[in-house]
Amino acid sequence: MQFHVAGSDGRPVRAVAHGPEGGPTVLVAHGFKGFKDWGMFPWICEQLAAAGLRAIRFDYSHNGVEASDFDRLDLFMLDTPSRHQEDLRALAASIEGPFGLLGHSRGGGDAILFAAGEPRVKAVATLASVATTVVDVPDLESHLRESGYYPFPNARTKQLMPVGRHAFEDARAHSIEDRAAELSCPLLLVHGDADTSVPPSAQQRLAEAQPSADTLTIGGAGHTFGAAHPFAGATPHLEEALARITPFFREHLA
Repeated sequence: MQFHVAGSDGRPVRAVAHGPEGGPTVLVAHGFKGFKDWGMFPWICEQLAAAGLRAIRFDYSHNGVEASDFDRLDLFMLDTPSRHQEDLRALAASIEGPFGLLGHSRGGGDAILFAAGEPRVKAVATLASVATTVVDVPDLESHLRESGYYPFPNARTKQLMPVGRHAFEDARAHSIEDRAAELSCPLLLVHGDADTSVPPSAQQRLAEAQPSADTLTIGGAGHTFGAAHPFAGATPHLEEALARITPFFREHLA
């Protein structure tokens, strides 16, 4: 089922729900340069739905995808961590009862930030989560001074993805590690030991911040656990991750 809610600046947060209506719900958050239809996300939601959970994948309001693949880079440039929190609040308001959060990469950080302040969140699982919203990039100040944004290359689309000054400023207001330490719900951290985009040290930092967290480190797995876009089918690494994530949510959202 497709639906949308009004998120940051009133822009739509477009979502697709899988699984039984009224069942335990998991919101599935994409990461940087991601979107709800990217590669593995529909498959992940189908697996959660097959286990009796209601999984909702969604696009953040300013993720740069509107009619097609990254066709609104003007919106992408305005995206910030605070906007993501606004979008998650809007989605949470649209569902009843307790729910869980599953986030990939930056979406994992978003999930932790949100869950620490929302008592309705009963479980959080992350895939290759970042441990900080602050990105260390070369020549940042010169880029911001000259153009007002930093261009991140997208290897898949060959686009330069502009991240605006406000995103870097806003990032400093959000500490994922501090919020992880405040979590009162169960936390599962899944990471690949061959991740070159978000190193395994991010998993270690989050586990140190929240010592009660469960961890799964998958040998040989990269940042997307072997998944690509378009999706060519599940990989052993992805299946291993879901084999741990699915019962985690079934246990804590029952």
